[in-house]
Amino acid sequence: MRTLVLGLLLSWLPLPSAFSQDCGGISVGRLPLSDLGFGPYQGFQGGLYPGASNERPIAHEVAGLRQVAEVLPRSASGSIDMSDGKVGFISIGMSNCMVHFNAFMQSVAADERKSPQLVLANCAQSGKTAQVIMNPQAAYWTNWVPAHLASAGLSAEQVQVIWFLEAEANPILPFPVDALTLEAEFTLIMNILRDRFPNLRVCYMASRIYAGYATTTVNPEPWAYQQGFANKWLIEDQYRGNPALNFDPNQGPVVSPWITWGPYMWADGLNPRSDGLVWECSDFTSDGTHPSLQGAIKHAWYLMHFMHHDVTAQSWYLAEPLPVAYGHGKTTSIGTTPKVSWTGPASLAADQFRVELEGGVPGRVVIGLWSDKAASAPFLGGTLYLGAPIHRLPGQVLDANGSTSYAIQLVPPLLGATRNYQFWFRDPQQLDGTGAGLSDALQVRFFE
Repeated sequence: MRTLVLGLLLSWLPLPSAFSQDCGGISVGRLPLSDLGFGPYQGFQGGLYPGASNERPIAHEVAGLRQVAEVLPRSASGSIDMSDGKVGFISIGMSNCMVHFNAFMQSVAADERKSPQLVLANCAQSGKTAQVIMNPQAAYWTNWVPAHLASAGLSAEQVQVIWFLEAEANPILPFPVDALTLEAEFTLIMNILRDRFPNLRVCYMASRIYAGYATTTVNPEPWAYQQGFANKWLIEDQYRGNPALNFDPNQGPVVSPWITWGPYMWADGLNPRSDGLVWECSDFTSDGTHPSLQGAIKHAWYLMHFMHHDVTAQSWYLAEPLPVAYGHGKTTSIGTTPKVSWTGPASLAADQFRVELEGGVPGRVVIGLWSDKAASAPFLGGTLYLGAPIHRLPGQVLDANGSTSYAIQLVPPLLGATRNYQFWFRDPQQLDGTGAGLSDALQVRFFE
């Protein structure tokens, strides 16, 4: 089996070139965006998200949770089909994207935790840079992508998640013009994606890896590094409400999927990133730009880790997704932070699932709330993380530890459904005068 996997991976790797990578290029002296913080880099701050932060803004995360709640097994026509439907997860991009995603697909094939209804298709193609695929009439869209979907047994209506890695070939523009130009091209591509895949909900943006060993002009440093800014600014534009990237039908025409990082992979050669990531010369083929088998497997490990742990990926990637907590509870008058947790699997067969609260005010009335939709709105001095309509669970009294627990009856209509839970309780001594306490929230995808 190992020999077969290696053979499949090798068949997708670029052919060696006449060049030999520069193994002396062990560092270019730049900080990864995830380590740059307020930086700056040529006058621009780092961080993966606004405010030089690596934390996804809570409003953007909640919006993403609403989108992934719609990622469900679908028939070829796009209708929800929990028994025989498929969740299509595809790659879009150029040669590096193709190599990385192929290695990831081999990892997924051996992943016992993945959903059996998840179907992957590697739709990336060598040489198809952003400038090429920003044209909706390009052969990439009319021939290549449909052929690879058909080969995987997917229809366009079943594609719901995309992994996107793009750049330009032989870049010459100075920074920030290069990144701004790339961002504009990415915006057009997001529009094409949403047009071609009507049930597309999520697009994970991938960064270029290190290019300090490169000996060609295909996509060397500093452009490989600066591609990360194009991703960062694209996500920020969507978060700030750019209508050209709107994914929310309540805000106007839907022209884009919801966009987020997934994950950021640039590191400064042998100079370790804060999480330890380095890129060795042996991680690349002879041109110092495309990943070798070793480099592709390294990247696949990070992408697999992301799928298992990111709150927006677990619900559709895993066969038995764990509930995910999101938001922030309102600090109580006694200084505690109320949090939602759970016990038992969210499995209809087990029927042992309970939603719990800890950190409330002892002896006070509490009401459990739930909704099919995540939200984020100011409410009683805290944040309401549930969208209308909101349903109530029976009132209870918090115990001496400020805790309570609700058993959730799991009935057949809940299969594949997503629910969001939050607690409201009385807090008469609350300094803001509302007399109310609020927990964070918990999103649950129920499985068989």
